[in-house]
Amino acid sequence: MKANNKLKLTGFMFIFPSLIFFLVFFFYPLLLCFVNSVSKTNLLLGTREFVGAKNFVNLFQRDAFKSSVIITLRFVAMSLPVIMVFDLFFANAISRLNGRANRFFTTVSFLPFMVSMVCAGIVWDWLLDPNLGLVNSFLHFIGVGGKPLWLRGPKSALPSTLFITIWVRAPFGIMILLGGMQNVPKELYEVADLDGVGPFRRFFSITLPLINSQLLLVFTLETIFAFRAFDQIYTSTGGGPGGATRTLMIYLIKDLFVNNYGIASALTVLMLLVMFIVSFIQQMTVRRKVEY
Repeated sequence: MKANNKLKLTGFMFIFPSLIFFLVFFFYPLLLCFVNSVSKTNLLLGTREFVGAKNFVNLFQRDAFKSSVIITLRFVAMSLPVIMVFDLFFANAISRLNGRANRFFTTVSFLPFMVSMVCAGIVWDWLLDPNLGLVNSFLHFIGVGGKPLWLRGPKSALPSTLFITIWVRAPFGIMILLGGMQNVPKELYEVADLDGVGPFRRFFSITLPLINSQLLLVFTLETIFAFRAFDQIYTSTGGGPGGATRTLMIYLIKDLFVNNYGIASALTVLMLLVMFIVSFIQQMTVRRKVEY
């Protein structure tokens, strides 16, 4: 009995540092955010007054908030289909390669993911500069007329930030899907070849159903990431031009936290709630047992 208690104590001591880190840097800020969302907080004076749902009501009355919601939903609606199709296409293409070609393209495709979103935003802001950027210089060199505004145009800014997002985030999904595809039993493909099944039928009837769990993981993570997109947008456009790329996170950091800490906390709580609901629905409706 004493030996068993000693083992439990030893195990607890191993997880104790991680537990303290979780409580201090995750649970406490989260609890503080919930408290501030229903309070009027003055950080300078250190005062906090309970106001109930007033912060949430004030938030929904702001036109800037409504505009940010629409822009965020547009960004999510644009990014998810594109990045999922992109990940599936390249993961399937790499999985069909063998030997050195497979290892080479696996390594190359993962390289952009090693670049931080901040660096990616800064670099692509320079590359896509309408006047001095290498992209427009190359287009001019091959004879393409005009100077696309890219990140400087009200209509093209959001799709341009989407391109930056896909460039950095796609390798993550490709690696996960590629791992799932490589675990599909080769016997299934051999039987399909004997039956004369074409590549498209083989992909949709064998590969796609058997990587369901990986698809769910990538789709859930990319949905959450799209809702809280910030780094690449902030460093490349700063929410402009004219608020064309002012997503909820941009609005939260640039406007609310500077002017109203209580309303900022209310928006944070709402975003946490939405991401939890989205993740829960995806888990309940998409997940199913995979059988070989």
